[in-house]
Amino acid sequence: MTARSAWRVASISLLGAAVLLLGATAHAADPPKAYLPGITSTDQSPDGCVSCHTGDKTVKKMLDALKHRDMKDMVKSVPEDCKSCHNEEDGLEPMTLIAHSMHYAKGSKSEFVTRHQGSCLHCHAVSTGSGHVTVKSGPKNW
Repeated sequence: MTARSAWRVASISLLGAAVLLLGATAHAADPPKAYLPGITSTDQSPDGCVSCHTGDKTVKKMLDALKHRDMKDMVKSVPEDCKSCHNEEDGLEPMTLIAHSMHYAKGSKSEFVTRHQGSCLHCHAVSTGSGHVTVKSGPKNW
């Protein structure tokens, strides 16, 4: 199984778990309100990466710290344009692995989990009609 297909299976499994959780809480006596940005609360990150990564934590500043080559002329939308190089076919680590490992590397101690409840919906959007999941992308902020 390729890394990409493994992530697809994991993503589908996570989405299925969320649906089961929502279904189970809908029948509880006093169910807690599910934290689903863009569905049960305001979407504070409509542009995904660039909505959260601002100020001293822009994607550009993180790339500079990693000594990544300059992408200012190639990247207009983040992370959509990043995937043109970061994919399995071109031999670079796919964006799915990069994003998931950075946000969840420290488990419950990850800043993404402690400050943002680790919600998948900060980076992904789900169509409430079809259930189709997409990755949010927005204009680069550098």
